[in-house]
Amino acid sequence: MKVSSIATSGVKLLSGLANNEDSLAAMVVKDWIGDGATVYTYKKNGGKDDAREKAIEEFGTGAIWLFAIPAIKKVIEKTIYPVFKLNPDFDPRLLDKPETLEKMAKNALGDEKTLFDKLNQSNDVIKGLKNSQMYKAFAVGKFAIATLIAAWGLTKIIKFKQKTTSDRIKNDKKGKHQNFASTSSSALVQNSVNKNKNFESFTSSKKNNNISFTGGLNLAEFMYNPIKNTMILDGVIATTRLKEARKEERLEVAFKEICQVVFIYGLAKPIQWTFEKIGDMAKCPIKLDPKNLFDKDLIKKIADSKDSIETLEQSSNMIDTLVDFAKNKSPLVELLNNEGLISLTKNGNVSMLKPIDESAIKKALVNFKEMSAEENIKNLSKIKGFKTFAVIANVLIAAGIMGIIQPKMTIWLRKKLFGSNENPAIAQQEKEALKA
Repeated sequence: MKVSSIATSGVKLLSGLANNEDSLAAMVVKDWIGDGATVYTYKKNGGKDDAREKAIEEFGTGAIWLFAIPAIKKVIEKTIYPVFKLNPDFDPRLLDKPETLEKMAKNALGDEKTLFDKLNQSNDVIKGLKNSQMYKAFAVGKFAIATLIAAWGLTKIIKFKQKTTSDRIKNDKKGKHQNFASTSSSALVQNSVNKNKNFESFTSSKKNNNISFTGGLNLAEFMYNPIKNTMILDGVIATTRLKEARKEERLEVAFKEICQVVFIYGLAKPIQWTFEKIGDMAKCPIKLDPKNLFDKDLIKKIADSKDSIETLEQSSNMIDTLVDFAKNKSPLVELLNNEGLISLTKNGNVSMLKPIDESAIKKALVNFKEMSAEENIKNLSKIKGFKTFAVIANVLIAAGIMGIIQPKMTIWLRKKLFGSNENPAIAQQEKEALKA
């Protein structure tokens, strides 16, 4: 592989890790690092079954949690959409914005123009429905099917994890666990959850222990944003884990799920914002996407886009203006594409199939002008270095909290409540197996 190809791949990865809005890359890396650290932490500091259970559950649920929905959606798009002659690239949210839809339809070219022309026509396969209705129905159906299948897989993984431990206890009860009633386990059982009033109040009713992930966000936000879609699965994971949790471990399961919400979802943007503010104070702005920041022609492209930036800032019809820029090969189009704010067709035209966030584009224009300042041009190497550090640090902070700090806090709680670092639920199962 050529050095240039490796560098390009590295920049793409860094770009994905830097995107905390709608890219799963950061979630995947955080999850892999965090899961590995979790298994190691429990193996070193936890009970005898912790590492094995965590490896099965964390890596198993992680694979489904992060990859199942995109994979299932892709299969549906490749197999079912063509049958009904629908284009999976079309975003049905445009149908709810008539004025924007009209602008998009006016500027669409080639196959995209044909798509817009057919929106209000009957579908070629299901004559009773218009193509616009089909797009909405398929979007909801695709989202529902992918989410439900992934959720089903998650519940199976969580149940399988506990079954492996139960089977191990049954197989071992006549062997090496005959001496189970020794000091540490006896102390654990004597400090059982039934004697702990605080824990008993928590575990007395399963029905009240389900975590709700619902809120004021509309369905479309979850359907079209990969990160928010995974939040639904996280709700399934949390609910299933609490429902299937052995009574004595339900407190630590709830604690872990709360940490997941706070540190994997909630912490990314505040950390990113903090590093950006530090960069601003240090005259080291890092708001641009790495695809632009590491482009060797960045400064030239921004300079060549000076007039285009001013025109776009003053434009009363941003979509028409962007289409004109693409026809005239303005480098600003490439810059905005690298920021993920517009999509381009194979011919280099601005795609009309996806919504265009005008407020986000205006912020990007400000960032481009900021980067063209003389001081920032001189500090470009420093800016690249700090951007790389900030992105990697953001990932490692969350992964470290979930993989090291959270497990250690859980083990500390075990010792505090039950007098041992063993999983209290497994210890109880072993005690009952010895009696049988």
